[in-house]
Amino acid sequence: MLTVLVSLLVYSVNAHSQTVSFGPVFEAYLTQSIQPKVPGYAVGIVTLDGTYTISLGVREIDKPEAFDERTIFRLASISKTFTSAAVIALQKPSINFDSKLSSYLPGLVLSNPTYQTQLTLGHILSQSSGLIPHAYTNLIQAGVPYEDIIKKLQDVDFICEPGSCYSYQNVVYSLAGDALAQATNSTYEQLVEQKLFKALGMTSSSFGHTPFLEQKNRAAPHRWSKKHKRWQATTPKENYYQLSPSAGINTNLIDMIKWLEAQLGRHPEVLNDVHLQNLHAPQIKTSRKKSHYGRHSWSGVSNFGYALGWRTFDFSGEAGFVHHGGWVEGFRVEMVINRRLNIGMFFVTNSEPGLASDIVPVFIRMYLEHINKQVANNSL
Repeated sequence: MLTVLVSLLVYSVNAHSQTVSFGPVFEAYLTQSIQPKVPGYAVGIVTLDGTYTISLGVREIDKPEAFDERTIFRLASISKTFTSAAVIALQKPSINFDSKLSSYLPGLVLSNPTYQTQLTLGHILSQSSGLIPHAYTNLIQAGVPYEDIIKKLQDVDFICEPGSCYSYQNVVYSLAGDALAQATNSTYEQLVEQKLFKALGMTSSSFGHTPFLEQKNRAAPHRWSKKHKRWQATTPKENYYQLSPSAGINTNLIDMIKWLEAQLGRHPEVLNDVHLQNLHAPQIKTSRKKSHYGRHSWSGVSNFGYALGWRTFDFSGEAGFVHHGGWVEGFRVEMVINRRLNIGMFFVTNSEPGLASDIVPVFIRMYLEHINKQVANNSL
């Protein structure tokens, strides 16, 4: 019944009224459940023809500067969604999701020569390389240079043939950026800046540690102090900035609204419907545990998959949800869209609360309940 009601609503209820009425409903939840427990946060909600933004709290604890929609933060693993889109935005038939990685990175040596020749960009971007999960993520956290870690990949075992099992990666995912750089004779960062940031008007987005520190309106990362029982500001680390394709983007809420819009098909000159169908279609099955959907708030989730830089799932009978989260020391980010429902949401906080894992399922559940109430009211 839920699916039927939602489908009816998409065709019968004015989209702007959905946004205006639902935004404050979700904001009330955030104000009560999230705001008292974090230094600052920002949220953007996009529906058919409306946008609702929320930003509250401070950029740094014990300082007065507000966390607002222009505040720069780290995007963490949602950076991965730009890497898969860059393959399409490049518009070069010679490099696509079926391109062999070895064609662009002939110097790369992996433990199984046969599997290495089979490995494609699509395998890398769908987290189905077949290599042991999180290969050498520990070395990135320890600050070992990316170039040195790549040389160690020859010692990493395959757990399956490429394309036949899910295994989440950060270091290995970044090989896609190396391949794109070789294919374009430029840098991966230049490609994304030109083909995506500039094309979408994301004028505040950047890559790297230094550009982050150069921003006056930036959020400080915070870690929880067990000793003091409060959030404490910490120094931004450089380690994950080495992995531009996996976790290297800095941005703000204004720019992420544009990325939400692009994923909903509002910028077809950059990403059209066919592009988005390719990006969002699940390529490999995962599980609830591997998707990090274990908390009670995720009850109702099913049909788990990983697309090209995105997680996919159904929720309470509704299909088509596309999601990714991210964590890097002192920041948590979440993003979810559903093109059939024309809904998207982005959340960021400059801290690491466990409650951040509840944001997406609570948002979906509240939205579905809200619009079904509207359908019921309109039918009276």
